Amino acid sequence: MKVQSNIWRIFYALWVLGTLILFFISYMSFNVIKNRQEAQLRHYTEMIKNSVSSTFSQKELILDILGNQLIENDNYKNIKKSKIILDNLLKKTKYIIGFGLVNLDGTLSVTSSNIKTHKNINLRKSKNSSITFNKVLHSNEMVIGRTVFFKPIGKWIIPIRKTIRDKQGNALAVMSAGIINERDTNYIDNLKLSKDYVVEVIQDFDIENKMYVQYSNNHKDKTMFLYKTNVPAKTIRRVTNTIENKYHLSLDDLRKDTKTVSFDAINFFGEANLAGMAYDKKYSLWMLVQSDSSIIWKPFIKILSIYIILFILGMLLLYWLFTKLANADIRRKKELIYQAQHDMLTNLPNRIYMYENIHDWIEIHKSKYDVLYIDLDNFKNINDKFGHTVGDKILQEVAKRLESFFSSDEMLIRQGGDEFIVLKECLDESKVEENFLKLIAMISEVYYIDNKEFRIGMSVGISQYPHDAQNIEELLSLADTAMYEAKKVKNSYCFFSEKLRHISIMKTDIEQELRGAINKDELWMVYQPQINANGTIYGVEALVRWQNKKLGFVGPDKFISIAEESGLMRELGEFIIKRALQEINILKKDLDINFSLSVNISVIQLMESDFLENILKIIEDESFDKFALTLEVTESLSIEDLDEVLPILHAIREEGIEISLDDFGTGYSSLSVLKELPINELKIDKSFVDEILYDESEKVLVQSIINIGKNFGMKILAEGVESIEQIEVLKEAECDIFQGYYYSKPLNKDDLVKFLNKKNEDKK
Repeated sequence: MKVQSNIWRIFYALWVLGTLILFFISYMSFNVIKNRQEAQLRHYTEMIKNSVSSTFSQKELILDILGNQLIENDNYKNIKKSKIILDNLLKKTKYIIGFGLVNLDGTLSVTSSNIKTHKNINLRKSKNSSITFNKVLHSNEMVIGRTVFFKPIGKWIIPIRKTIRDKQGNALAVMSAGIINERDTNYIDNLKLSKDYVVEVIQDFDIENKMYVQYSNNHKDKTMFLYKTNVPAKTIRRVTNTIENKYHLSLDDLRKDTKTVSFDAINFFGEANLAGMAYDKKYSLWMLVQSDSSIIWKPFIKILSIYIILFILGMLLLYWLFTKLANADIRRKKELIYQAQHDMLTNLPNRIYMYENIHDWIEIHKSKYDVLYIDLDNFKNINDKFGHTVGDKILQEVAKRLESFFSSDEMLIRQGGDEFIVLKECLDESKVEENFLKLIAMISEVYYIDNKEFRIGMSVGISQYPHDAQNIEELLSLADTAMYEAKKVKNSYCFFSEKLRHISIMKTDIEQELRGAINKDELWMVYQPQINANGTIYGVEALVRWQNKKLGFVGPDKFISIAEESGLMRELGEFIIKRALQEINILKKDLDINFSLSVNISVIQLMESDFLENILKIIEDESFDKFALTLEVTESLSIEDLDEVLPILHAIREEGIEISLDDFGTGYSSLSVLKELPINELKIDKSFVDEILYDESEKVLVQSIINIGKNFGMKILAEGVESIEQIEVLKEAECDIFQGYYYSKPLNKDDLVKFLNKKNEDKK
């Protein structure tokens, strides 16, 4: 599930990345919307500031005009004339609800006709107007008063006042007017701003460090509270801190710079708003335009909804794509698993499949089961003679026959090459022989491949759970041991037994003890002389011997094959070559004689990539004459894989080292490949020599081998000669060299010295 897991990890990573991008884009969009709304608020605030300033400038101009008319000809001293002037100007002026002329002591002198005044009104003494009245007396500018509810007309008004002065600048009276401040009937509502915006004009009373709302278009019914109560100090501090944090400006800085700013605010009613603010220096007014957070959140939620929909659609598309990819990976993984767990030639499960599924299979067959190790007989000969294509077709047919013979509940495995493994429930003892003979007979039936007939057999080794072993590895090893026992007979089957267990244990013991044999100095060399036909010494064959404390004497026929199987052959082979070269080199120098040294080489050694390089180094280290060295290869091994062996053998011959073909005549393809092998010497196997005195056909066969060797210019050596009669027959057949007990058994180096000295004496 690793591939699928990785795919979904990528999906989750993309989902997380997409979510982060969504948050980032949303955050940026929110800021863009907020910045745009703040810019809009600043624009509106600037627009309100300009409008208010323009309005009050116009009203100040009106008061100037009115004042000039009143002081002309001392009209202000005549109440009747003054009222006419006030009434005439009132008709021409929008938003001003009435005019009044106030004496310097604060009492009303005259008002426009629409104002019913109370005689006891004194602006200088009134709490709401005293500050601005006193201020206007000392100013040449118009002064704006606090918004008040003017009872004579029953409306909220913004008082405006300006002092009338003579040419010398002396105060004569104060002109006062009221600008109507009712909803939809005032100078600011006329701007027709959106209902989303709350506009407030706040009067800045720097004398008493207080601020009062002069105008608000807030539609909540809290007008009385707004106009009668000064702006709370904590609200001012909060706004001040916000502006300082954002712009690094104080309110005093804004009073001087009159910069328009925007910020997050909380209005007088505790609601979160976005606000724009500017200051009118001339009239000491703060312009504040506010809007609740909906002006940001509404467009943001709208665009966020689009983003979320696109994100969901994108994730759904990705999920669909990754589901397709995951399913494709599952299919591909199943295909890869199938390929990894099945043999491509036969489509049978392989050893990997067996190990992956063995525990499940055993769970079903807990009580008893057999492990069959099957090896085809004579298959290698067909492969060598007719090629791998024919061999592959035979293997495919064998697989089909095995599949038809064993049920689906039984596990059939191709081990590799021509070997198969079967796990099956134990048969009833009465049916065992019948079943296996039937299986062998079926495999042994004729195979028709490429219009040719082929016959093969099979050898089957069987181990049983739990009788023979408890785990599959040991059961396979025991079945393999039994198969090799069956192989001795061929086309048969063999159950693992205690006798075979003893052999298996012995093999294990030999392998374990052999691993330390060289370091323990348990190995030594013996040499069997090789005699020319004229009786002179030709050479010696080096043979290794092993004496172990635990196992006693172990013959090379037992431990060489185990060394090849267990990977010890390289170390053992290097020991044999090096020791033989050392001892024979010393012996030849001491005796001042020259003869050939033959050393047996395993095909396992030949297959090593650095074999020739290593042997040449040993020859150089020992200062040995490589032209006096013969490497013996056994015929059955050297032709097993001719394509690999031939280049190595040719390289050896090019170095001047001779090659001998041992056990000639015991293999299957000797004559067909003899001409391809770069060999100097043929060794006739002892099994042929033993029969030449008693079997004429064997004698003829030996003569044929000698003739073949002679035709290829090879020396012929007969091994295993034990009598003078054998030697005479072989000499008559023109055999060149003899080796056997008739001349000498294998000798250690000291006895070999004695043998060679005796030969020298006999020669003399």
